[in-house]
Amino acid sequence: HPSVTKNKISANFNQTFALGEKFVFISQTSISLQYRLTAGTRFELISPFIFTYGNLGYTSGVGDMIISASQDFFKQKNYQLTASLGGRLKTNHANFAFDNEPLPMAYQTSLGTNDIILGMQYSRLKWNLYFAYQHPFGSNKNAYLVPENETDPNKQYFESAYLKRGDDLYLRAQYKLMLKNESKLLFNLLGIYRIQKSEILKNDQRITLDGSSGLTLNAGVSFKKELKNDRELNILLAFPMIDRDYRADGLTRNIVFGVSISNL
Repeated sequence: HPSVTKNKISANFNQTFALGEKFVFISQTSISLQYRLTAGTRFELISPFIFTYGNLGYTSGVGDMIISASQDFFKQKNYQLTASLGGRLKTNHANFAFDNEPLPMAYQTSLGTNDIILGMQYSRLKWNLYFAYQHPFGSNKNAYLVPENETDPNKQYFESAYLKRGDDLYLRAQYKLMLKNESKLLFNLLGIYRIQKSEILKNDQRITLDGSSGLTLNAGVSFKKELKNDRELNILLAFPMIDRDYRADGLTRNIVFGVSISNL
């Protein structure tokens, strides 16, 4: 979702650590650059670097880049609308392997597709609502299927060969609680609804994955504190409350901890 800055050009550094499917460790380091064209018009570029480690191996590389443009409306009133148009640009085909064995999506640094993201944000006093639609184009080139000789359930991941993801609807509600000393708590509830079931390629046939559509619900809390020189510190803790049954996209997160410094 679009972020906000007071400066003409600003930067944001973000570091998150997470546990994914089968408790794969995921580190994501992101740098974002934002250019404010006018008081209400912004352009943003986000470039992440991802490292994963689990019981099938490890990977590292540049993650999908996100570019977006956002425009504010009704800023002079006691509420604000922000419309955004963005794209997720793949940096690889999600086909990383380890010891010549294809890795599931939980280990991939890219989703392997180009996506378009349309969003709208409503802000009023202590409340913030964000709605978005995301559409991926085509399928990726991941090659992971559970090996026939793999009997350890801890090494049997969601199959994801040539994954074609369904479209997503996002709805995030955020409540802001002001604290002393220029700090605040943000309580977040994020719902992601996968509209269509995802598909994979298995035995030369497209297979529809039962349980791959429906609702994912995540809760989180952030602590923000203003620092000197127009900088802000943000500490995040998030976790899932509801998961889809089949999660081939590798986006499963059992817990997320993050730290960011913005408006550098």
